[in-house]
Amino acid sequence: MIGLTLVIVLPALAALVGLAAIDGIEIALVSVGGAAITFVATLIVAVPRFGTAGPVGGSWGHAWGTLNAPDVSFALRADSLSAALLLLAASVALLVQIYSVAYLADDPRYRAYASIVSLFSASMAAVVVADDMFVLLIGWEMMGVCSYLLIAHYWERSDARDGAAKAFLMTRTADVGLLIAIIVLGQAVGSYRISDVLDAVAAGDLSGSTITVTALLILLAAIGKSAQFPLHTWLPDAMPGPAPISALIHSATMVAAGVYLVARMEPLFLASETATIVLGLTAVITMLIAAAFALAQDDLKRVLAWSTVSQLAYMFAALSVGSVVAAIGHLLAHGAFKALLFLAAGSVAHAVGSTAFADMGGLRRPMTWTFATATIGFAALSGLVPLSGFFTKDAVVGAAYDAASGGGEGPAPSWLAWLIVVATLFTAVLTVAYATRAWRLVFSGERRGSETAHEVPALMRWPMVVLAVPTALMGLAVVRPGWLAGSEAEPVHSWVAVTSTAILAGVVAMTWLLGRAGDPATRLGPIRPVLAREFGVDAAYNRFIVAPTLAASGLVLATDRDVVDAYARGASSGAIDASRLLRLAQSRNVQTYVTVAVLGIALAAVVAGVTA
Repeated sequence: MIGLTLVIVLPALAALVGLAAIDGIEIALVSVGGAAITFVATLIVAVPRFGTAGPVGGSWGHAWGTLNAPDVSFALRADSLSAALLLLAASVALLVQIYSVAYLADDPRYRAYASIVSLFSASMAAVVVADDMFVLLIGWEMMGVCSYLLIAHYWERSDARDGAAKAFLMTRTADVGLLIAIIVLGQAVGSYRISDVLDAVAAGDLSGSTITVTALLILLAAIGKSAQFPLHTWLPDAMPGPAPISALIHSATMVAAGVYLVARMEPLFLASETATIVLGLTAVITMLIAAAFALAQDDLKRVLAWSTVSQLAYMFAALSVGSVVAAIGHLLAHGAFKALLFLAAGSVAHAVGSTAFADMGGLRRPMTWTFATATIGFAALSGLVPLSGFFTKDAVVGAAYDAASGGGEGPAPSWLAWLIVVATLFTAVLTVAYATRAWRLVFSGERRGSETAHEVPALMRWPMVVLAVPTALMGLAVVRPGWLAGSEAEPVHSWVAVTSTAILAGVVAMTWLLGRAGDPATRLGPIRPVLAREFGVDAAYNRFIVAPTLAASGLVLATDRDVVDAYARGASSGAIDASRLLRLAQSRNVQTYVTVAVLGIALAAVVAGVTA
């Protein structure tokens, strides 16, 4: 229990101490040192949980609550699933803090940045190890707040402010689902402990309607956090934030939290066919449209953002067919190679001053370290044998195929499983195409930008080198049996291996040939503007949601101002007018007051005499 608490407290303490640091060196020592100590503590906590080891946990202090509601307590729990996410988050956070020392060396807001990153790491750890659902909710919301602050780091830029506000509003709207689900489950089970809820599901103590409703509400929160359709548009617009933040938040931690939440509550989803179908269909739609959007982008970070949305959908697809091992395996591999690619994008931006493809090209020779590591990252994203992306994508496609060929015996209907098989394979084609295009536009051909390119400092190079190792090798680890408690071997499906290899080779060759005369995306013709506008989803949101909401709020404001406040203003105006009348009797002359008093007494006496 102490170890679980430390993985939350240590980065939070580093955030507080970092705010009190005096200069940049002290801030860097605190942020990197705090992340390093947290990583060591995470290793001590996480490593023993892999394999057949059982979960550990407990709670601190006394529970608190009311007579009419279950108690809430600071309850923590760690098993092999949470251990895997803890290691991913802690390792990427450490590398990002190291990378940021050089990336933000001259940034006047580095102190706040480093402290918020530490606080974000504490929030992510709280989400991963929480056993009480309200503790999870607190960490979940703190991640959203930190994300907002980090996306808006360059607050003087309008796109950064708008992107941060959009991310905050869309994810907060979805988070209402999680809050309602927590309340409903707590009242139904009589406990807010996640472990108690899952035990109640296994025992059949919850009604079918309760299971379906709460699963859909939790899925709503996960869709918002992981940028899945229809709440998928905030992630690409969050790219104005610093590149290391994209590596941390938008590849390995916050966006992965939605996948982790569904995986943690997987028994709840498997008990509802409706929730399973909604989960699978959401994944299919998201992976296809996001990969298509990535084909038409003119900015490297935006390509990687849409790629992240698409790859997260792979994980949701695996969860919809009941394979937590495939989903979490791909989550871990994706966290490594996508963090690597975002850091590489930051290195390119640091070297040429832009992430637009128009300012790149020919960077292979002046940026050899970045070129080598980014090539490994793009290859893993494409699923090249024997890199990690190949094995984990194979596990996802294989799990869907097994569910489809099983005749609907799994949690997902057979038709949904077959749909996922087709969608994942077609998405693989699109993935290879946009990955090859991005790699070619950045590193091949002639230099198009005006800036002289140069390799980045060592503090930015070595985190990419370190991430290249799990990018290349992690796939072999996550598909072996037993790494996740209760998991079985994930065999490599020969037909998937042959198909994916043929897809990769064919699409790379086609993309290369189409791009000999320039950008391969120009061959999309009239489809490209449609994809570049991302089907106009944001415009539709503005027209049918934002504009009516603003109009309704304007009506409420006018009603409050012109109707409700009119009574208050009338009352105050009446009081003011009455006071003005009374003021006429206040001449500040004692003789006048005496005269009025005498006349008043005399008048009263005359009236009294007449009436008598």
